[in-house]
Amino acid sequence: MIAVLVVGILVMLACLAFQAAALVFAAQVVERITEHQVAPSRASTKFLQLSILMIVLMLGNIVQIVIWALLYRGLGALDDLETAVYFSGVTFTTLGYGDVVLKGRIRLLAPLQAANGVMMFGITTAAFISVVERALVQRIGGRVSGVSPQP
Repeated sequence: MIAVLVVGILVMLACLAFQAAALVFAAQVVERITEHQVAPSRASTKFLQLSILMIVLMLGNIVQIVIWALLYRGLGALDDLETAVYFSGVTFTTLGYGDVVLKGRIRLLAPLQAANGVMMFGITTAAFISVVERALVQRIGGRVSGVSPQP
């Protein structure tokens, strides 16, 4: 049991590192777009920023789903990669249909993956809120939730 929990926590840490890297990359791309925009409050620029942020962070989440699926396959918990990715996606998003389940001690990984998914989607949501808040501050030129306009 302890070994399964340790493996799960190590995978969670790897996923956190990967999502943090995806967030940093997305933030750098959004910042480059901000630096090169002609009009600071142009709606198309803001949409492009949010779209890039969404795509990069969702790709990060998808890669994490695949990482968990590969773990399940490597441990022999599921019969094929397609089922492993499906189960992993359903678990990561906390959807939990229940049509595919893990057996034995390995089933302890599923709640860890679900908790990991909640945290990673929380990071994604926080990044979106940050970008939207920044856009609102730039748009109205005042204060929103105690955040000062960026120079």
